[in-house]
Amino acid sequence: MKIRGLGRLKAQWSRIRGQLRPGPTVLLYHRVTQLAKDPHLLAVSPAHFEEQLLALRQHYEVVSLAELMRRVMRGMPVEPVVALTFDDGYADNATAAPPLLKKHGVPAMFYLPSGFVGTTREYLQDDLERLLLLSEQCPEELQLAVGGKRFAWEMGSQDGQEGIGARGSGWNVTLKRDPTPRHRAYREIHDLLRCSAPMERETVLQQLRNQCDDPGPARATHCAMSWDRARDMAACELVELGAHTVNHPWLSALSLADQRREILDSKRVLEEQIGRSVTSFAYPYGTRDSYTVETLALLREARFTNACSNFRGRIGGNTDPFQIPRLVVRDWDGEEFLQQLKAGQR
Repeated sequence: MKIRGLGRLKAQWSRIRGQLRPGPTVLLYHRVTQLAKDPHLLAVSPAHFEEQLLALRQHYEVVSLAELMRRVMRGMPVEPVVALTFDDGYADNATAAPPLLKKHGVPAMFYLPSGFVGTTREYLQDDLERLLLLSEQCPEELQLAVGGKRFAWEMGSQDGQEGIGARGSGWNVTLKRDPTPRHRAYREIHDLLRCSAPMERETVLQQLRNQCDDPGPARATHCAMSWDRARDMAACELVELGAHTVNHPWLSALSLADQRREILDSKRVLEEQIGRSVTSFAYPYGTRDSYTVETLALLREARFTNACSNFRGRIGGNTDPFQIPRLVVRDWDGEEFLQQLKAGQR
């Protein structure tokens, strides 16, 4: 006796079971270091990073990004599989991370913005921290011209870096309240500048330097790795290097020609420096509105094979290899890391 609709019920259950099973996951790291202040929660301490690696080795199969996507695209069983990626190429990516990856036999992809590697440039969030939160003095009213508009911030009492640090201990941009006017200015100016073209961003930062007591020079702890370090990493069998543009811009704010230059130049320079083909890309910021369909077409034109975004999502046969979802990793101990990983896979 046949049960009507049995095939349909089986198909529905198969879909539900697929949604309940943990799928493959790509993790997004930025830094492996201990920071006194971390406004964007980018740093994972070396101790916690090692706890996370131990947890991964115990509960998951850890593979390279290329291998994870190969299995996904071929419809092979891939759960529970995890791949590690790092954005921005901070110096600690080359000093603190590789020894622990080697110790535990874990592969990882590192995305480097070619215009920062080998320089003393700080990233936008770090420049703003130095100028607004670490400087001894800022004007009572800070005035900036951004995108043809003028903005002003009341900066409050000039209590110096010590007072700012005392009231801003533990503060980060995810919190709803800002302990001082400087912290509010930091948050709002970062939101304005991350969508600006690189040249305008630098012009505004120079306005800040002129108005605030710049405590410079750039901090070695907040700069990108050297090219020598990048070449050393490229020689490691557990490490792969990918492109992350030249100047780390919000790509969707750029003209198509400027996007092409950012993408092609980053690939060309990286390949020249490390002597290897570069086929993987990560979007700066990586939110859905930080790049466009034209950006994806440029990556295909440049013969990249995949690209990583910065939003959560299940990875499966229907995943666009040029919009790979990732789970951002924070400074969690091993136990919390596993809980966050399981939650992120649902």
